[in-house]
Formats: sequence, C-alpha cells, structure tokens
Amino acid sequence: DDSAMQVESADGPGSDLLSLCHWIESTSDNTASGIQNPNGILAETLLDHLKEDNDVTSRRVNAVRKETRDRKKELAEERRNKALVGMSTFGTLPGASGGASSGSAAGGMFASMISSLTGGAGGQQQRTRSSKSETAAASASKAKPAWMAEMEAMEDETLACAVCQEGRTLQPSELLGLYAYMKKVTVSGVGGSTGNIDGTVLLLSLPVSFPSSLLSTDSETLFEKARNASNALEGSSQALTSMSAANNTSSSRNSCFVTTVSAGNAIHISCHKKAKAADRSHPKAPKSEWEGASLRNSRVTCNVIVPLVSSKASEVSLLSIETALAEYNAHTTNTLGARPKSTLWNCLHDIRFLLLRMAYGENLGADCGGGSSTSNNLLLLHQMNSADLFAINAEHDESLEVSRHAKGLSAGFLVACEMVESPNFDRTGVKMKRLERGVAASAPMAALLSILFYNSDDKSKPASRKSTNSQWETHMSRFLTGLIRCAGQRHALGLSDSGCVTSRGLSTGNRKNAGKARSFVDWSDVSGRSKPSHKSSMIEEYSRDLRPLITLYVLFGELSKEFVANKDDEGNEESSERLAAKLEDCYKSSNIHDLLDIAGINMDHGAICRAFEKGARSIS
Repeated sequence: DDSAMQVESADGPGSDLLSLCHWIESTSDNTASGIQNPNGILAETLLDHLKEDNDVTSRRVNAVRKETRDRKKELAEERRNKALVGMSTFGTLPGASGGASSGSAAGGMFASMISSLTGGAGGQQQRTRSSKSETAAASASKAKPAWMAEMEAMEDETLACAVCQEGRTLQPSELLGLYAYMKKVTVSGVGGSTGNIDGTVLLLSLPVSFPSSLLSTDSETLFEKARNASNALEGSSQALTSMSAANNTSSSRNSCFVTTVSAGNAIHISCHKKAKAADRSHPKAPKSEWEGASLRNSRVTCNVIVPLVSSKASEVSLLSIETALAEYNAHTTNTLGARPKSTLWNCLHDIRFLLLRMAYGENLGADCGGGSSTSNNLLLLHQMNSADLFAINAEHDESLEVSRHAKGLSAGFLVACEMVESPNFDRTGVKMKRLERGVAASAPMAALLSILFYNSDDKSKPASRKSTNSQWETHMSRFLTGLIRCAGQRHALGLSDSGCVTSRGLSTGNRKNAGKARSFVDWSDVSGRSKPSHKSSMIEEYSRDLRPLITLYVLFGELSKEFVANKDDEGNEESSERLAAKLEDCYKSSNIHDLLDIAGINMDHGAICRAFEKGARSIS
C-alpha cells in the first residue's frame, strides 16, 4: 500500500520502483544477456496490482512499458538498416540518409576511397562527422537509465525463445510454441452435452424447408448455409450420439474437454528438446521434463507446449509442424483419457472454455501459479489462428461434416434465433423445444465461429483493428439475445462458474474472492436483496447470472475488432493488451447498469429479462 501511495508522485521514489519492477519483469532469466532473475512473473503481477483502481499509476506503468516497446522498435530498425548496408556491395555514401547507422566496415571502405580521391578532405570530413556522432551517442547513453541500457542488449522480438532468446525473425526455420498448462474439464447435465454446446442438436432441429417466419433480408442465404451443414451431419456418429442424448433429457452422461492457460513464455520446440535432455542428464540435480520447463517458464507450472502454427511460418519444415502437433495431440489424449475425435473441435472447445473463464472473472493462475490476463488473451489469439488453419486442414484430412458443421453453425444459430424470437413461435413440439434449447446452449460457440470464419470478407488483407460488414457486426443484436438466453439456461441448470474451477491454489487466506481475478468487483450485495416486486427491478435480481454472459458479449465485440488471421506477433501482443484492458473495465463495473453501459447495450431491461426467462424455460 505504501508503494502504491508513493507512485502517485511523478518525481518521488515510486518512479524508481516502477522502473525497477519493469526491469525485473523484462529481464527475467535472460540467458543471452547473462541475467539470472527468476522474479519476472512476480514483478509483472506486482505492476498489474499497482495499476488496479489507480489511474495515475496505471498511466505511469503503461508509459514505461510503451517506452521500452518503442525503444525496441528503434533498435530493430537500426539493426535492419545495418544488415541492409552489410548486404550491399558499396554501402551508404557519406551524407546519404541513414549515414549515422551504416556499418563501420562500409564506412571505413568509403572513407579510404574518398580520401584517395580528394586528398584527405573527405576523410577529414568523415572523421569529423563520426566524432560528432560518437559524442551525441555518448551523451544519449549517459542520459539513459541503466535498466534501459541493459535492455538494449536484449533481443527485440516480441516472442523470443526462453532458451536462445531468438524468435521468428532470427530463427525463421524453427517452430515456436507457448509453454502452457492443460487440464481436463468434465461437464454434465442437460444443455451441457457436447451436442448442445457445439450446435449439433440445433442444426439437426432446423426445419427442412424455408420457414415463413424468417423476414430478414439475408435469412434465405443463412438458411441455405445452415441446411448444408445439417445435411452433412445427418447420419454421422456425432449426430446419432448428440440426438440420443438430446432425446433423453434425464441423461447425466458427462462430456469431457480440456482447458489451457499460459504465462505467455515462448520456446522453440527444438530448444525445449535440447533443454529436456540436458535436465535429465544433469550430474548433480537431474530434473524431469516439466520441472525444468517450469523454471524456464518463470517458475509457472506447465505440462504442454502449444505449437504456434502459422501460414507465415513458411520456412518451418512440414515435418517439424507435424511432429509438434502430434506431441500436442498425444498430451491432449493422455489428459482426456481418449483421443479427440477432431483436432479442430478440440481446439474450439478449449477456446470457448478460456473465454468463459475470463467472462466469469476466474483466477486463471489458480491451477499453475501464474499467467496474466494479457498472456492468456495472447494465447487466445494464437489458438484462434490455429483453429483457422485446422479448419482448412479438416476439409482434406477429416470427414466432410467437421468443417461444414463449424462453418455453418453461426448461420444456423442466426436462423434459429430469429425463429424462436418470432411472435408466432410454437414450442409445443419436441423438435422446436430442442431448437430453443440449442439456441441458448450454442450461443457462445456460434459467436466464436462467426468471428473466426466471417469476421472479414477478405482474410488476406493486412492486419487491421476494424473489419467492415462482418457477420458479428451485422447480427450483434441476435447474438446478444442468444447469450442472454444462455445466461438464463445456465441459471436454471445451477451453473455459477465456467465449469473449470479447481480447488487447487485457492487457499489464499480468508479473502472472500479468492477464486476470482483481483480486480473483479463482487456484486454479492446485489444478489442478497429480497426479490423485487417490480418488473423493472428484475434485471438486478438476475444481475449475477447475466454478468458473465454480458462480459462475454463485450469480449466477442473486441475480438471482432482485433482478430485477423496470420497477424504478426507484435500485432497480436498489442491486441492482447487491448482485450485485457477491456476485460478489466468489465471486472471493475460496480453493478449491472454500469456493465451494460460498458457493453454499449441499449436493449430494454424488460426485453433482457424476458430473454433470460425464456432461456431458463428452455431446459423444460
């Protein structure tokens, strides 16, 4: 608390504290610079905590981090210029632009040439310029703090290997991965089955012919796409299993998935293998594979490497990618106790659970002892990029229904949502009840797939924060209605968390909110009130169940702006920071009205309550 007060002063000791903490978080265990410092994750956590509820400190922390990023960009540009000069036959002539950054060998060669031609005048002029440049550089170096000078010796790549400190630029032929922690999640109950969550039941419950209740302009196109997905699923093992579970409403059969979190530390797959061999053969302190990996992962527990597969990594051999994915799938199989039926859908369910964990404000480091919101949003973006590639691969290497199901779900959801919201909707039939239940259960997955596949008309365009005419932007109101229905359904099923909460790591004293992110504001005083008598106050009664799905709606809105397939590492890091900042705003909301303002939702409170209640009734 004293430190938090000190950083209020621009010139006080708090400034040194922030710089020191930033130095520690940025130089943790940097082998290339000869730095052995295991406290990087602790320093990062401390800075994040100091930012909470303190705008002055937050601005100062963001400023010092931005200063470092900007300086790294400058250094990278200088190194690129030197490399270009080195590759040139003649280099840069004195007086040309960038002369100050030309290589010493090139400069010496041109000084000799000009001296021989001009009788030494050119050489004298060159020496004078060099002397001035050295004086200016010395003076700039003197003005720089020691921590910045030390960081300039580090590699500037956004994602750098924890062992060799090199990334995609310096090692383009080596495949990078993220150290992560994976665990099994078991979900049971009506609405929690795989067929409901992934929209199989919804697609198979759509009518065969175009319903007259659909009035929107693009309904016919959406219906056709949804029917194609439904036809592909007909008769498949997935369809038979899902419909059997849907027809047996008393079934308590469990569905098993995996969920993954990360502290954001990258590693070359080849470097990990070498380090693993060295750890095992250490003469004095041999370590297992993941004991050694956790040390390289800033002392954060990990048990898997998520391969960062990208179409941009064209220099990485196909064998390296296949081997890394095979090892990842083998670990997933061991965690689940069975081989996943589809690599694509395994990845999609993993992303969905990560989004739900964020939406519920759960402490993502409870399982492994570390990992910030920013690092997990970075994992989210990389997993979405992998899912995009897995979908392309599924069209060739997996059965036809896998890719058609994934690409047709959002269209089926939008059609079904319009049907169940129609004033003439009749839910008395078994098929229509399944359809209504499917709208609520599949809403998060449908929104995710809409952003993944239909966020832009042209995925080959350069990375951009803004996509125009995307499916999400066009149909935001329907996705919102579906997510509110999902909130009602989860309330009726008694689901008060993501389903991933663990008892591990929660023994942190008597803190009431131990299982939540530190910035998560507790609304328990709202839930403890007696039931309101006026309909206009019902939204406050439902607020705790609405909160996570409204937060999820905000996350999807930000993802629609930020996600572009094959964005570069620097762009993904900036996007993850913006996603984390928006999530933080949602966590700090003091009540449901505040959260609705953050989400930009102008929907009538009565309509929100009615959609919530329809979702709750859908399980009957």
